[in-house]
Amino acid sequence: MSVDRTLTLTPELQELKAACKALVRAFGGQVAAAERLGTRQQRISDCCSANTDAFLRIDEIAALEAETVGYPGHPHVTSVLARQRGHAAVPMPDHSATGLDLLKLFARQSKETSELAGAVVEAHEDDVIELYEAEAINDAIDDVIANALAMRAEVRMIIREARQ
Repeated sequence: MSVDRTLTLTPELQELKAACKALVRAFGGQVAAAERLGTRQQRISDCCSANTDAFLRIDEIAALEAETVGYPGHPHVTSVLARQRGHAAVPMPDHSATGLDLLKLFARQSKETSELAGAVVEAHEDDVIELYEAEAINDAIDDVIANALAMRAEVRMIIREARQ
């Protein structure tokens, strides 16, 4: 079976191909991914090529993403799919909801928001936001989002218990 390698994909599909390629690279390359997925290296190559209509299956993406946690860009394909549909893939906090920590989390949210505001103000002092300042702002935003998700988990736990 021959694969047409002369296709021109849409920008959205090209972006997915680039994400698949980054995922495979993070996993250790085409040979390693093919061995893990029980397929041929050439199929993995086709799935990463911007000139074919071959794509990794969702179960294959899930398997590779599960084993590349912590690598830059993770989750490679899931993030692109979410963004293309107007969503963001945000990591869930390592917080087990008990329904008892809402006040503590609210206090932490105030602190995290204050730190975010401080990072933004500091970055604007000279009206030029440097890379390290943008990275600090990004990290502060991640902290605010993670804490907000933990608060949401707490509130949902309270709602679940109230409805029982």
